[in-house]
Amino acid sequence: MSGRRGFLISAAAWAGAAAMPAIAQHEDLSADTTQDDQPVRRRYMMEDTYGNVVTDEDLQGKFVLIYFGYTACPDVCPTTLSTISDVMEGLGEKTDDLAVLFVTVDPDRDTAKLLREYVGFFDERIIALRGPKPYTDHMVKTFNARYEVYTPDPEHPEDYAVDHTASTAFVDPYGDLIRRFPHGMAAQDIITDITATMAQAMAQ
Repeated sequence: MSGRRGFLISAAAWAGAAAMPAIAQHEDLSADTTQDDQPVRRRYMMEDTYGNVVTDEDLQGKFVLIYFGYTACPDVCPTTLSTISDVMEGLGEKTDDLAVLFVTVDPDRDTAKLLREYVGFFDERIIALRGPKPYTDHMVKTFNARYEVYTPDPEHPEDYAVDHTASTAFVDPYGDLIRRFPHGMAAQDIITDITATMAQAMAQ
């Protein structure tokens, strides 16, 4: 890992820790994988950090990586985004056919500006999305992910953390969910998988 990448992880982790009290470590809420292969249209509508509406139709024709998290996440989100950044770097020109979405599950605290700066730590090509809670809940459910707000002290409801699904969804150009990359999977293994999937799609 380069010194620059290490700095980015440290900076992002520090930014997350500074935004929330030191409470419990993140808990991975496993996705409902039994629903992953259901032939359903996975529709969503959110906003990027510039106020532009982004829907599933905007990304038709591209492979998409989708990760649900939040900027105050103390550990899992920074390491996952660092891995995704390494994946994008390793894919080279293949990223022209790939979009990466970081979808916040904490829209109350994650402003557009904060999200833009946060993903910019890792790779400016990552598209951060946010939306009102009903829209966020819909997109989370659409991809069979989960999240839960954890408030350790009811007298301080503003001091909360968010447990969430830690895997990254990999979606094909037609919007179908191909598979999930688990948290901790090596960047090179993800690169190999994505490269093979893209090659197979082009051969069809």
